[in-house]
Amino acid sequence: MMISPVTIDEKKRIKALYDYEILDTEAEKAFDDLTLLASEICETPIALISLVDPTRQWFKSTVGLDAFETERDIAFCAHAIHEHNILEIPNTLEDERFADNPLVTGAPNIRFYAGAPLVTPDGFVIGTLCAISDKPKKLNSHQLKSLEILSREVITQMELRKKVSELKKANDFTNDFLSNMSHEIRTPLNAIHGFSELLSERCHKLKLPSDIQDYIAEIDFSAKHLLSIVNSVLDLSKIESGKIELIPSWFQGHQFLNNTKSMMDVQATDKSIKLLLKIDSNVPDYFYFDEGKLSQILINLISNSIKFTKKDKKITLEVTYINNDLIINIRDEGIGISDKNQNDLFNKYQQVGNNKNIEGTGLGLSITKSLVELMAGRISLTSKENIGTTVLVTLPQPANQPIVNDIEIKAKPLQKIQQLNILVVEDNAINRKLAKIILEHMRQIVTFAESGELALVITKTQQFDLILMDIHMPGINGIETSHKIRENNILTPIVALTADIFEVQKDDVNRFKFDDYLTKPINKKKLEYCLRKQY
Repeated sequence: MMISPVTIDEKKRIKALYDYEILDTEAEKAFDDLTLLASEICETPIALISLVDPTRQWFKSTVGLDAFETERDIAFCAHAIHEHNILEIPNTLEDERFADNPLVTGAPNIRFYAGAPLVTPDGFVIGTLCAISDKPKKLNSHQLKSLEILSREVITQMELRKKVSELKKANDFTNDFLSNMSHEIRTPLNAIHGFSELLSERCHKLKLPSDIQDYIAEIDFSAKHLLSIVNSVLDLSKIESGKIELIPSWFQGHQFLNNTKSMMDVQATDKSIKLLLKIDSNVPDYFYFDEGKLSQILINLISNSIKFTKKDKKITLEVTYINNDLIINIRDEGIGISDKNQNDLFNKYQQVGNNKNIEGTGLGLSITKSLVELMAGRISLTSKENIGTTVLVTLPQPANQPIVNDIEIKAKPLQKIQQLNILVVEDNAINRKLAKIILEHMRQIVTFAESGELALVITKTQQFDLILMDIHMPGINGIETSHKIRENNILTPIVALTADIFEVQKDDVNRFKFDDYLTKPINKKKLEYCLRKQY
């Protein structure tokens, strides 16, 4: 038996093979289909996609052979990789290189072999697509040509697989970067927003001059505006990377609409705009949507109308129900949009007439359209300049309404919050100070741990009613800490506290048994709502 020497470009060839990151991976249909075609075209019981590394030949795909690799020294493909043409052995017993090869003298008793080289775009032969039989034979010209074409298709699939992997890595890198940036930006915003809120309350109680209160309001407004820009960019990234998932549930629709209207009234009143809500009598009592996504859609659209509507005008939110579709109309008396700009308005970074006097990223409507389509809905817009704009959203609903008793009421009725013993795990000193002030103003008993390691020590010796757990911490992060707390059979409710708004956090909530999560910046209202949900 003749052992094939290594190729003259062996180091570069091996690197080219490793770059595909395909060795020892699971079977893939795209490759299995090509192997099956090779077997049928060549009329052989065995066909393989064989990749040759420093010590073995490994099979990415096999037909008719129950094996996944052999030693390189006995591999026929180790000979084939020296050529850029098909290596055909009509009868192995008549070829001194292979006559006494263990694969010839024993199973699978190879008598015929034809291997088409797998040549990378850079010219390196990393393996073969081969056809094998236990009987001598010779391929005709059609079969040889077909085997050569299929070998090129194997490389095409490997290149495609490599490109997909590279794009995924780039996407993961972008997501990690945005996640970290989200944390880095939201952490100081948490302090700015929280302390400005506390200052505003203090100024009001002390009846300080109105100009001081105005200054504080401007600080808070600027922080919120920066936060909205960050949210828009991150929302777009989540949508484009497929990170957003719908979590639909039944909830009280009329109450939801009234709550949304009340929330947006504050923004409208600031501009002396009247916000009207009209709910048709046929609108069902309960909606089945991802409540958070529907809220984001309405807030985006109403905020947009407020932004482009002058004072002393009105905006109408009208909701009807036709043929199991919830139909939402938002009509404003704003500046309107020209015909030429309407087609581009749902595109990224587009604003009405590129109006530089209006602040924003130009992402709101693009994000809204993506969310509506994610919910299997439709969105359209009609507008006349200097008259106003109407946005129509249609969202499908289940035909049957639920039994009221079957609906989980997520938040308990408003009542006085009982005093709780709370552990706050937070590595940022400013955020610890802010949490201390807010929680103690709410008459809560607060203990702090500035690291996951310290939290594990404290929870072994003290009992708490609630744990607020920061996610991003040096050392043991919040997820690992919470997991270890659960392993110690501590059943205290744990709420994830994070500046990272990526949807993966929701996956972590389920995987690590968090009871809830709060997204920074945190304020008094968010904490009150959280405490009421838990107790």
